[in-house]
Amino acid sequence: MRRISLLLTLTAVLAGCQSMGPEPGERSIYSGNNSVLYRARQQAGSLEQALQLADLAYRAGDLDQALFQYLRVLELDPKRYSALVWVGRIHRERGNIQLAELAFDEVLRSSPDDLEALAEMGMLQLAKRDQEKARELLYRALLLDQRRLDGEPLAGLPAPDALAVDRQSPVRLYNALGVLADLTNDFPLAERYYRLALQVEPRSLLVYNSLGYSYYMAGRWQEAERTYSRALDHGTDYPPLWRNYGLLMARTARYEEALSAFEQIGSRAQASNDVGYVCLVEGKLDEAEQFFRSALEQSPSHYATAWENLERVRQLRKIRQLGLGMADPR
Repeated sequence: MRRISLLLTLTAVLAGCQSMGPEPGERSIYSGNNSVLYRARQQAGSLEQALQLADLAYRAGDLDQALFQYLRVLELDPKRYSALVWVGRIHRERGNIQLAELAFDEVLRSSPDDLEALAEMGMLQLAKRDQEKARELLYRALLLDQRRLDGEPLAGLPAPDALAVDRQSPVRLYNALGVLADLTNDFPLAERYYRLALQVEPRSLLVYNSLGYSYYMAGRWQEAERTYSRALDHGTDYPPLWRNYGLLMARTARYEEALSAFEQIGSRAQASNDVGYVCLVEGKLDEAEQFFRSALEQSPSHYATAWENLERVRQLRKIRQLGLGMADPR
């Protein structure tokens, strides 16, 4: 309880520091209405109402309101660990790694076999680039989920094709296992985990986005495009999906479609800069310069990033010219 109280206090202070919205022209990592955490716009009077409001706020992208309502749930029922998992999840998404870890650790202290907390802590370790710790947590959660289905303890990790899921399996666990496989370039294994996750939640934008990006990294760009298109048929309110779809369109030189995708999550200037950066990474300096100059024309006083990227183009051109000069047989 003391640790939860500390988490509530730290969250309130941090939310107060984050209550100001972004300056004009800047990209915020938040969507929805940013406000001080304890300025309760919809005070929940009951546990059920708080849970409902929290879920609605999270789906709408209003993380401040969702965070407030999940903390309200914990005030009403300190042992509702699922709410504490959501508190940690929101903090992880906002980059508050220490608070997220504190929340998940508190759940696992009281409920060591909580599948959602294990999966989230595993994803947190992936974000911290500790693959070994992430693998330990995620495989532990996988064994627990398979034991729940089989009814008996398992001696070792089942073969991927022998895994089974049901509607109670945590979709984020199997998504995280896919991400872990992607990080070791085991794309076939990653695909099997993502397919299992989609059996749990067939319309999950999180999983479709992960599967599409896995195809993208494996060079299977047609499959990636089909996966992103299928995901967008299910919903369009998931920013990472638009970003990865825009990345794919830019890599395949479909620049207008890339701009349109990036504009779903930012301004036209930001979209132009994003497309230009993909061209820059690919060594397409003429195209990169064109998009960076377009970004500057659209936002000359607020978009320093485009200036920096344009300078990178100039530097790479000089390096290329020097290299050609050194290779000149004369």
